[in-house]
Amino acid sequence: MKVFLCFFSIVFFSACSTNTLQQTPKSRKLNFEQTFAGYCINKEIKNSVNKDVDRLRFTKPCQCIAKRIANNLPKREMDKFLFEQKITHTLTISFDKAAYFCVQNARQPKTLFEIEKLN
Repeated sequence: MKVFLCFFSIVFFSACSTNTLQQTPKSRKLNFEQTFAGYCINKEIKNSVNKDVDRLRFTKPCQCIAKRIANNLPKREMDKFLFEQKITHTLTISFDKAAYFCVQNARQPKTLFEIEKLN
């Protein structure tokens, strides 16, 4: 009976191990990219008049920004954003660099001023 109880307790406690619950680096990175892209889009459309159109317009640049940040951001900084919702100084600097890279090649919508210059 003691052997069975000992065996049962070992199996029970080994099944409760947190090793299987920890995220792999790829899943953490993917989770960060999705969460940060959503944060970026919501930040951009916060004061928008036509949120549906602007959501579609900002989706691609925000995904690009999130992907570039995830490639260079340390694990600790990702965890602070994911679990504590903190925007650290490192994340802000990484955002600025990624935004410059991702948005510099994007075409800007034509404004009335640009159309009048062409005529």
